[in-house]
Formats: sequence, C-alpha cells, structure tokens
Amino acid sequence: MDNMTTERIEYLAHPYEQKRLLTLPFELTPDVERLEISYRFADGNAVDLGLKVGEELLGWSGGARRQIVVSETFATPGYRRGALPHGRGYVLLGLHKITTVCHIHVEIVRYHKTERWLRGDTHLHSEHSDGKLSISELIARARTHNHDFLCFTDHNTVTQNREIDGINTALSLIPGMELTTQLGHVNFVGVAEPVFSFLPCATEVDITLKIAEARSNGAWIGINHPFCQHCPWLLPFINYDWLELWNGPWEATTHNEATFQYWLQKLREGQNIAVTSGSDFHKEKQFTLPTLNVRSRSHERDDILRAIANGQSYMQSHDDIQLRQFTAGEAGPGEASASLTLHLDLNVPTHHQVLLYTQHQVYELPHRGGVVKQDIRWADSRFAFLRVNDGHSAQLITNPIFRE
Repeated sequence: MDNMTTERIEYLAHPYEQKRLLTLPFELTPDVERLEISYRFADGNAVDLGLKVGEELLGWSGGARRQIVVSETFATPGYRRGALPHGRGYVLLGLHKITTVCHIHVEIVRYHKTERWLRGDTHLHSEHSDGKLSISELIARARTHNHDFLCFTDHNTVTQNREIDGINTALSLIPGMELTTQLGHVNFVGVAEPVFSFLPCATEVDITLKIAEARSNGAWIGINHPFCQHCPWLLPFINYDWLELWNGPWEATTHNEATFQYWLQKLREGQNIAVTSGSDFHKEKQFTLPTLNVRSRSHERDDILRAIANGQSYMQSHDDIQLRQFTAGEAGPGEASASLTLHLDLNVPTHHQVLLYTQHQVYELPHRGGVVKQDIRWADSRFAFLRVNDGHSAQLITNPIFRE
C-alpha cells in the first residue's frame, strides 16, 4: 500500500539480560493515523510487549499477544485508543525468560494519512434523547449502510458521548450534541462536552453564548434545517462552520429546497458556505435518507470534521448514482483551482436530470444511457457545483469547486 511504511528491528537477547526491560526507539510523525506492531522470538523464551510514546504509556499486553494495533478508532485491548501522539516512540520488550541466546524480530508498520472518500452521517439521535435505537444498534445499522463515521447529536445531552468513548470499532464515532431551542437547532460536534449545560437557551443572547462556549471548547458548529416548517433557525446566520442543506427526506417539512435556494443566492453574492446533509435519524421509517461523502485525510474525527467545514464533500440519497470524478485540475469540491476545465464522470439512472450550477447560469448536461463523461469550460464563473434531480427532488448535490 502506498500509505504504509514498514520498519524492522532485530535484537539479540542473552540469558544474563533476563528480567530486563528493553526500549527500542522509533519515530512517529504527525501524519501517522494507525500503528501496527508485531514480534516473534525463539520457542522456550518468554518476552512481553508494550508501547509508549515519549513518557506516555499507551499499553502493555505482556506475553498475551504477538501483534497490537493502535489508532483513534480502534486499539488492541490493553492499549489506549486515540489519535496517535507524535515524537519518539518505544517498543517495550520485557525479557521475562531468556533460556538461550534469543533472536527477537520486531516489525513496525505505520499507516500514513492520505486522501480518501469516507461516507457517514452528521446528524442522528439515539435512546439517550428521543431516538429509538441504542448506540450499539446505530453502529450495526451504520455497518449495513457502509458508513465510515457517525456524529452522535442527541438533543441537549452528552451522555451518549460517554458511552461511545468506551467503544472499540473501525467506525469513527464522533461525539456531539444538538442544542435544541425554540429559536432553532444547532449541532456542536467533535468534543464530548461542548457546553457545561444546555441551559439557559431561551434568548438570542443565551444561544450566542452557548455557541461561543462550544467553540472555545473545540467544537465545530453546524446550523440544522434552517428553514424547517416546525423548528427553523430564527437567529442571524453567523459564527457557524457549515449549514445543513439536506435534512432527512428531500421532500420533508424541513424545506430543504428553501435552504438550497438560500445557499445558492449566498454563493452568487460571493459568500463561501460549506453545506452538509444529515439523516436526523430517530427510528426506522420507509424514507430515503441522505448520506454525506467526505474527502478526508484520515479516519480521525478532526480530519473528517475539518474536511466537512472546508466543503470537501457531496451528499446523495441513492447508491445507484456514482460520482467518479468532479474536479478542476487536482481540485475537488471545497477546493480552488486555476484550471479552466471541469472534468466530470458520473453515472445516473436514465430518467434523472444532471444540472451544473455556475455563478450566472444553470446548465442541463445531456447523458447517454445514464453516463455523463465530459470536460467543460468554466472560465466565466467563480464557482461550479453539481445537482442531480429525480423530478423536483434532489438525489445528489456537491459542494462547489471555486476558481482561484
């Protein structure tokens, strides 16, 4: 794999070193998201294994395991799960029993951060608020949808975050909370306790102070379903990282089309606003819900949320739409390019409409048998993004690519 590097260390242990603790150094750079360490040695000896970085002990498995894994989402039992610190690392070898000269082979595999597409959900509710499923049931459901990440945004509570903190899984489980008020709903995500208490939150001043508190605690801020029929956003559109354009089913009472038109107007006025989708899942219904596809450097929560805030994403409702390429030069959604040509490679159901939005015009792109593969000049526009419709309902929307 291109993002993987392997280092091998060998050590010759002698019987007189029995009971000694060895520290074999190696380097951990900031771009490492996953670390795998394995070792082997001759039969008849007993060598324990552990790991530390700097002065921080990340775990100890003794002689119970021949291989360990450490990352933010998953760690071998006995080792601390979390984003890997960087600096000087040490493989710890406890020479518990050395009967003869013992050749110890250690292999360190580093998985480096590299751009990849991840899919997931930025807005859902569990039994910790008004959702019907447990955390474990939501994780099982996410696996059936091939999701890579979930943001847990229960209403005005953070107890769900304490539960997910103890779960070892390949999924990125991102803590959060939906501040739920009579003046609108806003997500605080990325930290386990964004605010000390959701109260008071009755006035504009209250909510503004809560947003500032969450921001100071490291949370990312997303305004939810701003034009919803039942709970719209009634405050100024300021101090947020992204806007939830697509909430639940497209034709729901959340009025997603109104949010789309507001966003388009702001883009044409020169504002760059990242938009996202959220299922707002509470229980299973016969609805088609959106999925967010994010171009992230890693599976770590900070990289995922930063990519969402940058607009490096697109949202879609059906897997029968396949967006293989939407770029200008090397730039994709949420990025800027000096290239004068857009490259598009897309498969859609034959009855779907493919639209290219620019600063001044909307173009309907022809497709033959559902295949759209075109190079398009866009020299006269500040931005361009795609929307795929089935009738009047959106099926896919990208964030814009911008002209440098």
